[in-house]
Amino acid sequence: MPLIGVFELIEPKNWLCKTHGDVQEAMRRAEDWHKENGTYDGAEYYIEEFVRQWALKQLLDKYKYPSEWIGERIIIEEPVKMGSTYKEADISIKNSNRRTFLYIETKKRGVSKDVFDEAERQLETYLASTHTATIGMVTDGEKTKTIRKKIDPNDFEYISDLPSYGIKGQSKFKLIRELPDGIETGETGLQKIDGKYDKVLFECHGIVRDIDGLHADEALDELCKVIYAKIFDERTTTKQKSGAEFRFQTYGASNASEVASNIRVLYEEARNADIEIYSKRIPGYERSRGVFKHQVRLSDTALYGVVEKLQDFSLIDSNSDIKGSAFQKVLAPAIRAGMGQYFTPDPIVQLAIGIIQPKAEDLILDPFCGSGHFLTRSLQYVIFNQGKTISNHGLYEFKFFHLHGIEKSERMVRIAMTDMMLNDDGHTNIRNQDALLSFDNYPDIIALRDDGEKDPSVFDVIVTNPPFGSIMRQESMEIIGRFQLGHKKKSLPLEILGLERSFQFLKPNGRLAIVLPEHLMKGKSTKFVRDWLFGIAEIKAIISFPEEAFTPYGAMVKTCLCIFRKLKPREKENKEQKAFLCQVDNLGYDATGRKKVGSEVDSVISEFHRQVGWK
Repeated sequence: MPLIGVFELIEPKNWLCKTHGDVQEAMRRAEDWHKENGTYDGAEYYIEEFVRQWALKQLLDKYKYPSEWIGERIIIEEPVKMGSTYKEADISIKNSNRRTFLYIETKKRGVSKDVFDEAERQLETYLASTHTATIGMVTDGEKTKTIRKKIDPNDFEYISDLPSYGIKGQSKFKLIRELPDGIETGETGLQKIDGKYDKVLFECHGIVRDIDGLHADEALDELCKVIYAKIFDERTTTKQKSGAEFRFQTYGASNASEVASNIRVLYEEARNADIEIYSKRIPGYERSRGVFKHQVRLSDTALYGVVEKLQDFSLIDSNSDIKGSAFQKVLAPAIRAGMGQYFTPDPIVQLAIGIIQPKAEDLILDPFCGSGHFLTRSLQYVIFNQGKTISNHGLYEFKFFHLHGIEKSERMVRIAMTDMMLNDDGHTNIRNQDALLSFDNYPDIIALRDDGEKDPSVFDVIVTNPPFGSIMRQESMEIIGRFQLGHKKKSLPLEILGLERSFQFLKPNGRLAIVLPEHLMKGKSTKFVRDWLFGIAEIKAIISFPEEAFTPYGAMVKTCLCIFRKLKPREKENKEQKAFLCQVDNLGYDATGRKKVGSEVDSVISEFHRQVGWK
């Protein structure tokens, strides 16, 4: 039975919120009843306020909410915006940000089932329209139901009771920005993630997956939203003086539902601040990159568990290599669980980046970026090879303005952005778009030019792994964009369009590394593709992979890594130019994805630069 118990009549002289107009009107009616009947008994069947006052008293006596919250954080007749109108909730309990996290709807004692059911539906609409509130109760003093909003905001389930005030085992210490003299603590003063704690994100992912029963990729997506809010909190708190309180913590909250509500508010502020800042600088930012617009869909219990696990650590002070490694521990099980089509194995990424040798002055794009692995590897490569020779400003410019991605899946954009944020980049340059659409969809890419031209070929480096296998029909090709290779073709594999689009984004003399099906480079039916390539590019290398290269990630096609340099205007193909041809037998993992000794990746990179190189 819920703690609220069985109805008990409270005389009006002991009511709470007496100055409220609705309460005063109810008191007048109660006195009229008393004059007529000589008692207040029975008035609760006609005057709803008796039931609300009983519920308020039980919140204090049974659920242990502080009496000082009455009128401050326990509010009656709270307006709830529902579309263009407002309704008023009977009781609202607010979090420390003064946003509702719990509603109670009361009715006159002993109402009919139809009236009670209508009140329950009313409560559901309050919860559905208020993303910070997830739990509600409806009661008439005899019948009581407690409901919880599920992942879908219009789907609900019954639970046993409201959460009481107080968190068992809650931290006794408030997390504030402490910077002790003479101690290297970073900007936040929080604990850094090191080798000892590099599984903390993996553990957070497990909490989400286990408590809410989410699939691995869904759990990862939700964790990305929480990380986004956590990084925002750290960055805003570090702009304040020492002693400023972090908002991403459990301390001081009344229960897990309030903690979760506080994080939802924080996430909303992070999203709004992001859009406000970058929409002024980047054309079409909110449409193409506002992918954190969807609310956190975790239960209160799961969200509380993640906050409790993560709150003591700093995500902005921790070493980017360790953070990146910690995130990869989360990404790996999600990949095995069905996200393989978005993933390029790290040894292949390492091989491509080692051959391309990106530099801090390069504009880099992955037009089919998936989880963003090519971009994070490019960032790590530049930091490792040029970090000590370029200025802090130069490194900042590279991180925030030179790394770009396009990805059709909104979920994957959130994952890629999170990985980039954990590598301390400017995550805003990953677009949630289809890379094969008309170039009118990328005004921000055209804006990267400084010569007023509309040509999208602005990138010095493109590294990518376009999707394989799907066949695009002529009508689809006409809709999405114009492609030379699609001219007079009734259908075309998607990877061929991906190859042409990559060259369309690439500057003359630019460098391209692209993973392609091997038959594209030697099959009879694809000779037209090679003929086209000879007219626009110099083939620098074709590196064939073993059969098992993509087997652990759900793809069975034989692949290769192709390295090209785009010809300059009026430059003719040099038929004497040497190309690097290589068969890799060992990428460092087997067909199941397990580590395999004897990787040839480093030696292939060395041989390419020894035999061919970029000079």
